[in-house]
Amino acid sequence: MDSEPEHAPWLPRRDVLVAALYVVVVVVLGSIGGLGIGAQGLLAQGPLWSNGASIALLVPAALATALRHRAPAVTLVVTGTLSCAEVLGGSTIGGYVLLFEALWSPVAYGSRRLARVTSGAGAAISIAMIAVTSTWPQPRPSIIVGLLLIVVVVGTPLAWGWEVRHLHLARATAERLASAEQELAAERAERAVETERRRLAQDLHDVLSGHLSAVTLHAGLAAQLPSADARERSLVTTRDSAQAALRDLRSVITMLTDESAVQPEVTLSWDALAARLDAGANTAVGGVGADRADGADGADGADGADGADGADGADGADGADGGSLVQVDPAVEDPSRVDPTLRAALLRIGAEAVANALVHGRAPRRLHVIADDDAARLICTNAFVPGHVRADDSPGLGLTTMRSRALAVGGSLSAGPDATDPRTWRVEVRVPIRDHSPLTTEVS
Repeated sequence: MDSEPEHAPWLPRRDVLVAALYVVVVVVLGSIGGLGIGAQGLLAQGPLWSNGASIALLVPAALATALRHRAPAVTLVVTGTLSCAEVLGGSTIGGYVLLFEALWSPVAYGSRRLARVTSGAGAAISIAMIAVTSTWPQPRPSIIVGLLLIVVVVGTPLAWGWEVRHLHLARATAERLASAEQELAAERAERAVETERRRLAQDLHDVLSGHLSAVTLHAGLAAQLPSADARERSLVTTRDSAQAALRDLRSVITMLTDESAVQPEVTLSWDALAARLDAGANTAVGGVGADRADGADGADGADGADGADGADGADGADGADGGSLVQVDPAVEDPSRVDPTLRAALLRIGAEAVANALVHGRAPRRLHVIADDDAARLICTNAFVPGHVRADDSPGLGLTTMRSRALAVGGSLSAGPDATDPRTWRVEVRVPIRDHSPLTTEVS
């Protein structure tokens, strides 16, 4: 059974003990005053009332100090008023002790407004002391005594109270800053975990999507090819793609478990992308050979005289109008022209664009990579049926990954129907190269 939460007492135990101590001090000082050891009131040469009256006056003032934390305004009014009365007309020094507490507590523990009011009350008490002591028979010594009383009884508690208040404020500010720093650190840790998850998802998507797309295409193609040799070649390609996917998956796992590894070593190249597009020349969305039922001639035929290798060779790419076309500017492979990091980013973006073209698009599918003086451009196009693809304003993981990789190297990405041919889906990536790239820009 859960225990009920403990509530803090209305009066702190420490304040109760302090108030009890002040009561003892007041009684002891009153008793000493009865023996002839004490002080006279500031208003006359002798006390205006007896020691018993002084004790009776100061005991409630001492008890009011128990509220110095909970209600410091009460301490100021009750303790301050009664102790001032004792200082002016009493015979014990207990009034000075309690006046010290009455001025210190509201400044140290009260609100800022109460602290200012207490400082104003202290200034008024100081003026009153100077005015009262100046009426004594010997003005000069009396004024010196008044100044000493102001310094000890009024100035010291006010200065000390403001110092304690500033220390409390500094500690509270430091605690708030520490709490904010902890929250910020926790938020950074969450962002780091989220970033790592996204990177892992991107890496897995990059290294597996292309290979698995090739496996799906060739497996479906093998079931439709009438020639045993063509089926064998398609199945071999399926096996090779599956093995490549397994190798790349192991590379990603090694990168995650080996701290010295920075990037996974994937089996990815422009030639591999060309082979994927060439193999997909015989397929379409929703089935294999949907647009080429006969497949007897040209690049799309499995056994045609001129296109015997249409399933997985490069010859079919340039054969018929429905084939795939891959063009890569040699400058893209030149490290002096295109930074290797930019080339790797283009290659990964190209792999994702090709995978999307194979899965969602129809032949003809084309991939162009061009480098000029300022930027490198990757253009991937494929035919599609309007309404059968995801709109650009609702991107999936592939399009989101491509856009994030382009932005990471200072580039841009656009995807959507071609402005000149609404039945062609066009993905275009532009990244700055060399001196125009943020990866190679040096701070002067």
